[in-house]
Amino acid sequence: MVLLRLAVTVLVFALAAPVVAQEAEFDDVPFAPGQWNIGRRLDESQLRYCIDKRDPDWEVAGTIADTIAAALLLEPQRYVVESEIVVEDITKIYAVMLEHCDVYMGFKLIPEGYASWIALTRAYYDAQYVFVASDPALTALADLPPGRPIGATVGTTAHLRLVSYLSALPADRRWPAYPMGTNDQALASLLNGSVDVALVWAPSLWGKQHNDPAYAALHSIAPDPLPPTTLGVGAVVLSDQKFLRNAIDEAIAALAADGTLAGILESFDFPATVAAP
Repeated sequence: MVLLRLAVTVLVFALAAPVVAQEAEFDDVPFAPGQWNIGRRLDESQLRYCIDKRDPDWEVAGTIADTIAAALLLEPQRYVVESEIVVEDITKIYAVMLEHCDVYMGFKLIPEGYASWIALTRAYYDAQYVFVASDPALTALADLPPGRPIGATVGTTAHLRLVSYLSALPADRRWPAYPMGTNDQALASLLNGSVDVALVWAPSLWGKQHNDPAYAALHSIAPDPLPPTTLGVGAVVLSDQKFLRNAIDEAIAALAADGTLAGILESFDFPATVAAP
């Protein structure tokens, strides 16, 4: 493993130095109850990171975070976020970061998708949205007869691409696309026969199949005639932590180059590839 000694020096300085300026405008930064009572941490030899059990890749993300910490010669300090809320209010994430972590793992790198008080690291893996079927005869979306229903996780890049494609087709050649609130709902609808195909985040299918045998027979199919939809996944830091973000980016690049990240993904049989530089 490549040990980023220069990055370590920069990172320790960044963690110890006072904040000189803040990138986000004050009004853009959320308010966390009690935030003025959160003191400055004293142990600068740790990389504090958060992983969220609602994310299907939380164990993968934790392993990657531990490896980043080791590359920076820092002790990993894990905080596991647990909540029953499906979609967390962004203020809650801000509060968790203030109190528990320097880095929050598991964010899709959506261009212009985040507030100015958040800074994204480079991606540590790329994953796809996939069309999933239960019928073994279906090998591609093109095999689905017109009129058969698709359940698509609403608001995703892949969902918007599907809707755009369908709107350009004659009415008699379209598939009805029903918006689903979450990946889990889309997969459950496929399982109970409400839809013939589900459009979901590939790691969500992986997570279901690793934790529930009922989903074992589901399989992903080729997106043809649509192109694949791929997004990078990385971590976030507070936007005023430039040195921290740069050090993490250097670590991710080094771990990608020496094959460490590929080995982690392979060890979990995880449906992703190491992100390109």
